[in-house]
Formats: sequence, C-alpha cells, structure tokens
Amino acid sequence: MTKLFKTHIKGFDKELGGGIPEGHIILIAGTPGTMKSSLSYYFLYNNVMAQNARGLYLSFEQSKKSLIFQMSRMGLDKDLGDGLKIVDLSRIRSVASDYKGKNWFNIIKKHLELLHNKYQFNILVIDSLPVLEILSLMDEKRTKLFQFFEWLRKLNLTTLIINEVSADPNILRDEDFLADGIIHLTLERVGDIDIFRRIRCVKLRGMDHNTSIFTIEYKDKLFKITPAL
Repeated sequence: MTKLFKTHIKGFDKELGGGIPEGHIILIAGTPGTMKSSLSYYFLYNNVMAQNARGLYLSFEQSKKSLIFQMSRMGLDKDLGDGLKIVDLSRIRSVASDYKGKNWFNIIKKHLELLHNKYQFNILVIDSLPVLEILSLMDEKRTKLFQFFEWLRKLNLTTLIINEVSADPNILRDEDFLADGIIHLTLERVGDIDIFRRIRCVKLRGMDHNTSIFTIEYKDKLFKITPAL
C-alpha cells in the first residue's frame, strides 16, 4: 500500500483521498500573495513533527534568515534539527549572470544529491521552478524538465515545486503534464473590498480526489479549508 503524506490542511486531506502519495512530484502553483511558500513549508514542518519524514527546503527566492522569520511569525518556529533543513541558494541567482558558461542545472542536481546523502530527507520543497529555469538556461525546456522530474523520482523523493503562474486557468505548461499533481492557489475578489484565498487540487495521479474550489485560511497555526461561497 502506498504511503500517504498528509498536507495537515484541516479538511483538505479528505478531499485529496487521504493525502499526497509518497514519491509524487506536486506543483504548488499560483499567483503572488497566495501563500505558496508558507503552505509548502507548513507541509514539511508538520510531516517532520509527525515523525514520519525528514525534509529539505531549497530556496532560490528567499534567504534562510527571511524564511525563518516569516515562518516564526506563523508560529512554525520549533527547531527540528536535522529533521528539517533549509538550504539557501538565493546567492546563486545574484551571481548567475557572471558565470554564463556554468551548467547550473547539473550543479544544483549534484548539490541536491550531496544533501540527500547527508541528511537522507524524503520530502523536498523547491522554491521556485521559474528561478530554476532561469538559472539553468532551459533552451530545451520540456526535455530538461522531463529529465529533472525523472531524476527526482529515482531519488524516491516526495517533492513540492513552487511555481509562479498566471491567474488564467486555461494556460497549460510543460510542467503541468509532467507533474503527478497540481495544487492551485488563487486570490479572488468577493464584493467590493474582500479578497479570499482559494485552493483547488487540479490533479493527483492515483487518487480519487475532489477538484472543487475551496476557501483556505491560516489561523492559530493551522491552515483549513471551507466551501467557497
């Protein structure tokens, strides 16, 4: 029986059919401000707390100090030691243009392999896919993405990849076809002044999941969903 990792979003795991299958690659996709990074870290943090996972958060977007401050403000501030490691590669982004001949894609893969051997993590968060693509100069995007996704699967990692996308749900991207699952986050205006965050599981291979849109909110150290009105 396939192991499932719970998202720990109250009410959402039931809609997913129990959780996220081990070894799946999941896109956490959405526009800015939809809490993609927060939700991904929350997933890591709570699965490590439940003592059924070891996690690595690989950041190209945000410094380690900034991420820790942000998560501590959400109450996710317990030191989990080697169970949850944050690796800040944001400096690579700042110097990438100075080393145009470098194959950053292979460098990052090699670095991840070394970290995996050292910490033996089984859940990985990559923040984010657009920055990885920029660093890697993906001139053959679909081929390289396919190779990267297959490489992740050979490591037997359950991976959340944060993806900055357009609000238009009709735009399909190469990674949408390659991923095992897509969790889409949006901001929706309701009335004249209210903005609600929405969440939807667009796909999740092998699971009998609900594709409905839900409202998602964070309160008292807990993400939870309610039916969208």
